[in-house]
Amino acid sequence: MFKKIFLLTCFLLSVWTGALAQEKSTASRALLARPPQSGAEPMLQLGPKKHPYTDVLVHTTKLDYYDCKGIVAPWFRELVVAEMNYFAELSELPFVSGEACVVSIGTDKSLTPGRVSIHLYTNQQRLTACIRNEECPVFRSINLIPKDNVLYRSYFLSDMSRKLISQQCVTAKGKLFPDTTCYTVP
Repeated sequence: MFKKIFLLTCFLLSVWTGALAQEKSTASRALLARPPQSGAEPMLQLGPKKHPYTDVLVHTTKLDYYDCKGIVAPWFRELVVAEMNYFAELSELPFVSGEACVVSIGTDKSLTPGRVSIHLYTNQQRLTACIRNEECPVFRSINLIPKDNVLYRSYFLSDMSRKLISQQCVTAKGKLFPDTTCYTVP
């Protein structure tokens, strides 16, 4: 009898420790990314009055949209995609690759004229539906907030079907302020 209890206990302990080992060995997919923190080119290629040198992709009353290519430096896009995917993983949202990407700049009729934002989508169809038809059930953007001659990154993620809204702030030095926008961070 003692031998059966001992064997059963050993079996249950091995199953339990095996399950714990599996949980600990699988690192977060988003944390495995090691994006660059800087690069040879500036984060954004903008001309006078914070406007890109490229043509407007879509114009609305409040926002002008531009393709990220030629505006967002490749190293900076890699960084914001990795950070966005980290926040998406925390919210159980799909990852983005960074290929479906637009930059928006607030027009004079915007609540924040001149504000530069980067919008990331899971695919080109979602991008088109959002910027052309204003159908954005799952939305991800990074508002670039100037503070003391540096840029803070204010992340906004939403999934309307789940009534999910997530906001995160990352300083120029990479410090995370969770559950808030950069407008409220000193």
